[in-house]
Amino acid sequence: MPIAQSILRRWPRLAAGVSIDAEIIIAAALLTAALIVGLSTAADYGLTVDEFNTDDYGPKALAWYTSAFKDRSHFETVEFSLWYYGPWFHMLTAYVQSFDLADRVTVRHVMTFLVGLAGVAALLPIGRLAAGRWAGLTAIALCLMTGYLYGNLFFAPIDVPFLAAMTWATLAILVMTRDVLPSWRATFVTGALTGMAIASRTGGIITHAYLLGALMLCAAQFFADHGRLTLRYLAQIGARYGTVVVVAWIVAIALWPWLQIGNPFTQFKIALVHFANMPMVFEFSHWGGRITTDALPLTYIPAQLLARLPGVFLVLLAVVVGYGVASTIVLARESTAKWRLGHDAGLRAAALALGRARGVLVVCAAVALPLGFLIVQRATIYDGIRHVLFVIPMLAVLAGVGLTAVLPLLRRAPVVAAVAAGAYVGNIVVTLAVLHPMEYVAMNALAGGTRGAYGNFELDYWAVAATEALRRLESRLDYDPAVRAAEAPPSILICIPWRETMVNPMLKRPWIVETDPDKADFIIETQRSRCAQGKPVVLIDEVKRYERTFAWVYARRPAQEPSLAP
Repeated sequence: MPIAQSILRRWPRLAAGVSIDAEIIIAAALLTAALIVGLSTAADYGLTVDEFNTDDYGPKALAWYTSAFKDRSHFETVEFSLWYYGPWFHMLTAYVQSFDLADRVTVRHVMTFLVGLAGVAALLPIGRLAAGRWAGLTAIALCLMTGYLYGNLFFAPIDVPFLAAMTWATLAILVMTRDVLPSWRATFVTGALTGMAIASRTGGIITHAYLLGALMLCAAQFFADHGRLTLRYLAQIGARYGTVVVVAWIVAIALWPWLQIGNPFTQFKIALVHFANMPMVFEFSHWGGRITTDALPLTYIPAQLLARLPGVFLVLLAVVVGYGVASTIVLARESTAKWRLGHDAGLRAAALALGRARGVLVVCAAVALPLGFLIVQRATIYDGIRHVLFVIPMLAVLAGVGLTAVLPLLRRAPVVAAVAAGAYVGNIVVTLAVLHPMEYVAMNALAGGTRGAYGNFELDYWAVAATEALRRLESRLDYDPAVRAAEAPPSILICIPWRETMVNPMLKRPWIVETDPDKADFIIETQRSRCAQGKPVVLIDEVKRYERTFAWVYARRPAQEPSLAP
């Protein structure tokens, strides 16, 4: 009791020394809620197109290390070009799968989700460093409300780890360049995390450009503070940049077997050139028109973002663009006024303003540089914008800056703002719940919502609906004599392009996997592959969302009762 009384007497003083940050508490609660929902629903998601081959890549890449670099199976027996991606995430997933904690597919989805959510969580400190309080929380909320991003967090096995690595690398760069002269500890951490980004996908090399720009802004502030740039200072930041590059490549080579079997820079160039000139060519829908992967309009990526980001996300981005233009005009006027009074004063004022804004400028670069490069290069892009999924979190941070700009206005009518925000978020949550487990097909009102966008865009290109159709069919076989096969096991064809022979991990009961639609007892069609067309089958089930069909289940008719699929 005396101890308790002593603590109670001291409590007011203890509490006074503890700063309770509402943003951190809300962000932690939001991420915890997302974690609980994600873990409890991970088993609902279907095995997607890229997961068939990456699930093969992971164990074989891990064997390269466990065999002391003797087992070359992941260079020889996995699908072509997979070794051009770094396998650290796939090896980690394979290692966790080896414990048989749950179904392999579920474990894979859990691991992908955890890594992706960790990347989203990094937006809290990124937002604080770039723009101050509330920008990071806003960015997290926007990412979790973006169905296209949230859905992909479970089953985009290459794009999500790259998103996480790029986000962590960007955070490391912001932390490193907080000080005009970065610390060596932050330098080594930045090297390690940028190396992980490179070891995820060749595009990670762009983080070297982010860092170079951030260090130039550090130098701008040093110039503003001291009136000159000393050789000693330039040598110091040059040494830090060089250290980051060296450490990054050491980490990349250590994590990426492809770089270990030859000259690492030559090997990297081979992978980079391969992805810069992707041979994949096919036609798909975009805003109601038909385009091909090798002849995309310059507006393709912005137009896709315009259709897939939630409305409030787009509004806040418009606000931040306006805010940025206004701020640039004010800075130009102030710098011009000081320039007239004295060239040195004007130059130092502009350098100081730019140097102090380096956090948000790095985030802007993390959006503009990769998108600008892909647009100018006329890169081959398909499957919506999954290849630039890593840019959406940075866009969310900028949207968070937009919210901080309008907060003074919202505080004038807090009740109205809170009610409107609650209603909007509630509507988003309901939409995602209805779409589950296909949240990634969510489209905004500009595209007509998911219902209106159907047929005008690529939606279920991952063929997620196929697994739901399969589960419903497997359940129906147990109770419906009208579809129960006379002989067991029945044969099935699941129309997932290039994966028809690899669908065994999807099956929960005995099946004969068939690739010939004329021989299969059952056919499951997906949006990207309507392989039952013109066959003597009858439609027995459909997977629908908002009255739009994403998968079709057909049963073969007896020869005397032909019924062609539409």
